[in-house]
Amino acid sequence: MKINDEMLDRLGTYFVYHAVYDTYGITFENFVERWLRGILDI
Repeated sequence: MKINDEMLDRLGTYFVYHAVYDTYGITFENFVERWLRGILDI
């Protein structure tokens, strides 16, 4: 599944701002995959 650049940029901003890796230990790629599957709701 292709994700547009604007949404990817927004997810990246959210990921960094909320320190997702430091808090949950998941990579950005895994974060995006979970968001695409509907596991995460941001």
